[in-house]
Amino acid sequence: MSVVQRKQRSSNRTSATAFALVLLTGAPSGGCAADEASSPVDQRGSDGGDAFVVATRVWDDTATNSYFHVLPSIDPGTEVDPSQALEVPGSARLFAFEGLGWFGIGEAQAPTISRYTLEGGALVKGDAISFQPFGVKSLWPTNYVISPAKVYHPDRAGEQIVVWNPTTMEVEGTIPLPDTHREGYLALYGYGAVLRGKTLLVSVGWVDWSTTDTILPETGLVAIDTETDTVVRFDVDDRCGGITQPVETASGDAYFVSSGLAGAAHHLERLDTEPCALRVLKDADAFDPDFALLLGELTGGAIAGDPIPAGGNSLFLRVFDEGLATIGEETKMSEVTGQPAWRWWRWDTATNEAAAIPELAPSPANVSFFDVDGRVFTIDEESGSTESTLIELTAEGGPKLGLTTPGYLHGLAKVR
Repeated sequence: MSVVQRKQRSSNRTSATAFALVLLTGAPSGGCAADEASSPVDQRGSDGGDAFVVATRVWDDTATNSYFHVLPSIDPGTEVDPSQALEVPGSARLFAFEGLGWFGIGEAQAPTISRYTLEGGALVKGDAISFQPFGVKSLWPTNYVISPAKVYHPDRAGEQIVVWNPTTMEVEGTIPLPDTHREGYLALYGYGAVLRGKTLLVSVGWVDWSTTDTILPETGLVAIDTETDTVVRFDVDDRCGGITQPVETASGDAYFVSSGLAGAAHHLERLDTEPCALRVLKDADAFDPDFALLLGELTGGAIAGDPIPAGGNSLFLRVFDEGLATIGEETKMSEVTGQPAWRWWRWDTATNEAAAIPELAPSPANVSFFDVDGRVFTIDEESGSTESTLIELTAEGGPKLGLTTPGYLHGLAKVR
């Protein structure tokens, strides 16, 4: 193992006073006033019972539209009617902030997040915030929630983290991450992060989709002091590459597991390191030097990745079944992960045993998952993304089907 630790100066935070904060209300020329008009949405669930927001996306050869449905249930048979949903042009994103009393919708064409609350059965739009003055060109589907007054948004293309306040809807500064730069590669900051006291741990993988279709055989770990918003340490570990997602188990340990994309890259001989997992112990803020697990030891040699929380000390893994896939000399990494050739397995980290889950059919590796109300969900995506069925992975007695929606289900949040 080679670990490089680089100290970062405490002055690396960019003051928000160096920029003009722009608060948008849905139009580029908008001021700071909130738009309180109710949006046309499904009115069911206005009786004060449970309410969920389900985000779907429908596209054809000419256009993409996103729909945000307010539903009283996510059980099978629940009606999902796009004509009663809030419609947003393009590939808009749902940002759920548990415990804050609201959720956000990120625009497709601009780095802008609008705040929505549920009043009765209607979605009411409030203030919006733009990251454009801070150099952000587009939003990623990721936010690291530190507190009700602090959220980090990783700007992967800009190699920085935007610090913003979801209570005041103001940008408070940025955290530059110059050490994460690798020429020709995107610094893919983790889709999740791990908070250890006041220190946030963010993994970094390096991917080149555009030219070489490769992944670098190393993983970075950024340690950020969330009180001062400064980088205190940056480690590089060459035992494992292509990590994009951590999962924290009931033991308090966090497992950083390589992605299905990394497994595909290794299978295509475009990544030297085998699919693998690193660990940060519950009282630590660095990778455990004594733990580096090759996932093939769990799966009989099959490539695997894309961890999903399974409750307790377990993780779900996606395991590649080569017999179900079609691969040629020019096949890209994303074309491997996009094929329905990835089986579901469960890995018990306490016993270090793993087994297939026969109740779930093979599907693409890069499915979405949602941690909502103490339950973990994924989707069964039909061919062409014309329909999606919610699956509760952690249901008692095994995976359980939920509602079915038109289009691609890409977001889920409980708002009441």
